[in-house]
Amino acid sequence: MGVEHRGILRVAYVWIGLNDLKKASRFYRETLGLVETAGERERVYLRCWHEPFHHSLIVEQTAENRLVEIGLEVRDGQDLDALQGKLAARGIPVERAESESVIKGIGRSISFHIPGGHRFRVFDSMEEVGYVTGYASPDWNVPRALRGTPAPLFLGHVGITSPHPEETIRFLQEVLEFQISEWIKAGDNGSPMSALLFRTTNGQDIAVFPGKEAGLHHIAFVKLDETDILNDSTFLVEDGVKIDLYGLTLQSYGKTYSLYLYDPFGVRLELFSGGRFSELHPEYQPVVWTESQLKKALSYYDNFLNEDFLKASL
Repeated sequence: MGVEHRGILRVAYVWIGLNDLKKASRFYRETLGLVETAGERERVYLRCWHEPFHHSLIVEQTAENRLVEIGLEVRDGQDLDALQGKLAARGIPVERAESESVIKGIGRSISFHIPGGHRFRVFDSMEEVGYVTGYASPDWNVPRALRGTPAPLFLGHVGITSPHPEETIRFLQEVLEFQISEWIKAGDNGSPMSALLFRTTNGQDIAVFPGKEAGLHHIAFVKLDETDILNDSTFLVEDGVKIDLYGLTLQSYGKTYSLYLYDPFGVRLELFSGGRFSELHPEYQPVVWTESQLKKALSYYDNFLNEDFLKASL
């Protein structure tokens, strides 16, 4: 008998609203190299070519650019009901929705706001549309139509900003049962100003940063290695994409090789490889950084602190 992984299985999607859907859709498909799974009049569902599930990014036409919600998948309806009871016990309002009544491709879901203000949706299943390459002895090569773009493998993690990072981090730990892989101490009092939290073995599924309001810090996509990302940067620069001041760097905080870039609406995106192995185990010990080591934490190769990096992008 196998061991059942109960609770949150993964961060499944990020849903953003942008004020020009046509322009946004063109960027994410033609410049970043995502695949369109489905489209509606004011919404498009996208995924990476190496993802078998319906979507990992939803872009919607909205009057103002904003983060709509973050989607998490649990194992089944039993886990969904258990989480709803847990939220109710804390007095947190929950909205329940039937399969595909809110967005395409997902089963039953509940939505709620976490401390800090972000809306999360937790659901019990997502339609599996299959790999672009198929399942029968596939060639694991980037599809021809996507070559010349970064064409990331899959959604890696999402970064959010919170006006109350300590409360946000505590909620993710106590209610959604995330664990911390790394965190940054604020000043001398030792309270967390930032944390990388996980439910998988990837070291980080949600990153929390301090901010004036509930916002999106970045959306991160996985690449094969740093050489792959360096090649991607040439495609992006050729297409006129804005690259973050740090450029391709070793980000000690998370132990990834990372390149941050911006879509035409200012949304910060990350292409990364590597990272730390993490395990849901009570004796798993997190790495601790001090605020005085922010330069080293954010970019190992640079002896300066990019203040703009700590700001929300949406």
